Amino acid sequence: MNFNPKDILNNHLHPCHIRDKASRYVYMNLAMRELFNVPTGVPIEGKRLSEIKPDISEFFEGLHQQEERVIQKETSVSLLITAHFGKETRLQPTMVDIHPFFDETGQLVGTLAEARQCQFFSLLDYLQGKSPKTLTPSLPNTMLTQRELEIIFYGYQGLSSKEVAKSLHLSRRAADNKLEGIDEKMGIHHQKGFRKYIQDSGLNHFIPQHLLASSIQRID
Repeated sequence: MNFNPKDILNNHLHPCHIRDKASRYVYMNLAMRELFNVPTGVPIEGKRLSEIKPDISEFFEGLHQQEERVIQKETSVSLLITAHFGKETRLQPTMVDIHPFFDETGQLVGTLAEARQCQFFSLLDYLQGKSPKTLTPSLPNTMLTQRELEIIFYGYQGLSSKEVAKSLHLSRRAADNKLEGIDEKMGIHHQKGFRKYIQDSGLNHFIPQHLLASSIQRID
């Protein structure tokens, strides 16, 4: 039976690709094409990212360096990549696991990369037995303004109104007034109610866009 990477990744739910030892693409599934915003009709086999997406290839040079490490040591690495992904080119954190990839004879032929949404697990969530949350820098329609969402983010992390004011370059009074306005919109009257509202509405998944920065970090 001929070795065919498509048989392995074609129906894989997560974005995946296989590259050879020179970082040339062997195969990229549909989910990975969508993540990198590569149209389905664009040929990728035998090409490097610089030939397919020159606009993002310079940033992802760090990915090639990690692939070389995987090949040399024949061991996997896990990366936290914050970059502009998808058709919307939205800046978002994504976990990428890179594994050594072997053919049917056991020969190392390159690397297999699998991407998934970044999940955050705070110590408090862990102690309370909750599941990790998927981080998102955008939310569906909400009655709250972007500034109010930023204040909520800091408040939910346990910062005092003074610390919130400092983080957002506001006066202490302005921060207090905005927090009071948020409480009125939510219809809550105490800190416990604030945290419950945030969790029930999914706002605990939110991270302000300005706090994200493009980067590739090895986390293992």
